Amino acid sequence: MPDSNRNSRAISVSAAPVVLAWPKLLARALLSLGLCGACLWLLLQRLAHLDLAEMRTAFGSVSAAHWLAAVVLTGVSFWAVGRYDAVLHRHFATGLPESITRRAGICAIAVSQTLGLGVITGAILRWRMLPGQSLWLATRLTAAVALSFLAGWAVVTASVLLALPAAPFKPQAAAVLALAVALVALAIVAPRVPFRWPNAFTLSRLLGLAALDTLAAAAAFYMLCPGPLALPFAVMIPAFLLALGAGLASGTPGGVGPFEITLLALLPDEPQAALLAAVLAWRGCYYALPALLGAALAIKGPGVISSAKAPAPALLAQAPRAEAGLWHQGQHDLIGAGSATLLAARTPHLLVALFDPVTGSANDSLPALHQAARAESRLPVLYKCSARTAVCARRHGLLPLLIAQEAWLDPRSFRLCTSSRAGLRRKLRRAEAAGVRISGPASPRTCPWPALDDIAASWARAHGGERGFSMGRYARGYLARQRVYIAWQDDLPIAFVSFHQTAQEWTLDLMRHGTNLPDGTMHLLIQTAISDAARLGLPRLSLAAVPSLAPHPSRALRLIRAALDDCAGLARFKSSFAPQWQPLYLLAPNRATLALAAAEIARAVLRPQPLPATAASEIEHHHDKYEIASARPPWQRHAKDLSDEVGHGRAFETALHPGLADG
Repeated sequence: MPDSNRNSRAISVSAAPVVLAWPKLLARALLSLGLCGACLWLLLQRLAHLDLAEMRTAFGSVSAAHWLAAVVLTGVSFWAVGRYDAVLHRHFATGLPESITRRAGICAIAVSQTLGLGVITGAILRWRMLPGQSLWLATRLTAAVALSFLAGWAVVTASVLLALPAAPFKPQAAAVLALAVALVALAIVAPRVPFRWPNAFTLSRLLGLAALDTLAAAAAFYMLCPGPLALPFAVMIPAFLLALGAGLASGTPGGVGPFEITLLALLPDEPQAALLAAVLAWRGCYYALPALLGAALAIKGPGVISSAKAPAPALLAQAPRAEAGLWHQGQHDLIGAGSATLLAARTPHLLVALFDPVTGSANDSLPALHQAARAESRLPVLYKCSARTAVCARRHGLLPLLIAQEAWLDPRSFRLCTSSRAGLRRKLRRAEAAGVRISGPASPRTCPWPALDDIAASWARAHGGERGFSMGRYARGYLARQRVYIAWQDDLPIAFVSFHQTAQEWTLDLMRHGTNLPDGTMHLLIQTAISDAARLGLPRLSLAAVPSLAPHPSRALRLIRAALDDCAGLARFKSSFAPQWQPLYLLAPNRATLALAAAEIARAVLRPQPLPATAASEIEHHHDKYEIASARPPWQRHAKDLSDEVGHGRAFETALHPGLADG
């Protein structure tokens, strides 16, 4: 994915899904119009003998105080509607100001509920009121509002039906509430689904707002019931909520037809003229007035969004932690405020700041993390941060947990001849005796991609799939941005490693190999990178982290450790380089959140979501820039050709790092 478009990836997508959806929307529109016509015909048949004079008298009996109360309650209902849209914008992480999202939601609901065809009219109005956003985003939001509000209405209505002794449909209401409990449990588990499943915080907010909206609408209707009706609230509200649901499900303009038929059927003993007078007054207050105000908002247009530039990807090259290059994987975002920038990952209930701040200090970045977490209805968590950041976070009230140890070394002072690296020397001799040789750093043009594809696939099969979240996964476009070293035997690639790189640090990322690997091959790959880093005068090379091997780990740490293969073996491998060890921490606001963070992070590591297609196919999309069709694949060439290419790679590095020539 091009860097210039990354920060809008969550909200800027192709319009193709919208184009494909329009035939279905048109069919739904025709069905709604047909249903509306049929319901109106039935309503007219039922009201053929209605006394219009009696209806006018009942309408005029509504007092001014009751009209004012109904208008206030309508305002409360639409305040909840605006907040409803704001919650869903947080869920989709659009990053738009809440004032803009509330205005767009109120405008879209006020007009579309009166015009009908809510998915179509609501999507168009939201597109109008959300400056710079795509029609596809507006359509997704409109569909999410419609579906989640129907679900909220169902829960509220079922609760009312069960709470009122004289209310009908109690078995059905109990079944609806049981289904709601199952869906909440599903939200906590957060399964892998093709859409972003709302977490428990989002569901609770949506349910509360749906309850406020529907109950305020019912109270507004009750205020407008004329004196002759004398309808008790406990009798009115179940019938009103069921009629409201019928109108919503029909998609007709204002629910006209299904609402009236359902209400008359559920209240057969009430005077029809007085009941329809109340409906007419309520439609004027709850539909016509908001529709006029919403249309005025739509004509006026959206508010102004201050243009705040997102952090440039170029600053990743100067980040103190090279692991921030995980951003190029395409699943995480750079967030921040002012001079502070963080690499942020998301789990169902958490906004996780990975590693140390990309820019700025921890003091500046922690308030930005808390603010961003609140804006997305998530809890703030720091993962794999250094002791310095952990101390600062501790002052801000976060609880620390030692979660991992990072192995690192200074390539400039690295010496193989020390006694602590005797085992490493043996491994290197065995790899060299087996005829293993190393090439690198590989450029995208010369990299043997098909062979690396096979190696990565073989490794994933042997290890039950790749890990994710804070760990890199194999993708050509991702590796094209890293420093890659390849191990060869008999002119065939057998293994490779990759490193994140910045001006201050390289960090080991991917380690992939096939079956029947000669002993010491991976050690030789790492040692080659260390030698290169020493020639370049690099002050720090990280072998990345392993979970803490404390003898009595906490439950949270056991969850993290279980997400990795053979932690002890990984620690032994890295210990052979006699590195220094730096503690890394997980921090959360309280112990419950620490446990939740460990569980959700472990799950995200073990069962990562699929990578964005652009991360995996970037090389293919720019095939002409990297390869020459007539050239033989590098692993089919003679060893001399391979040496020439390695020499060209060294010359390229010398141009980037003059210190290499001096070495």
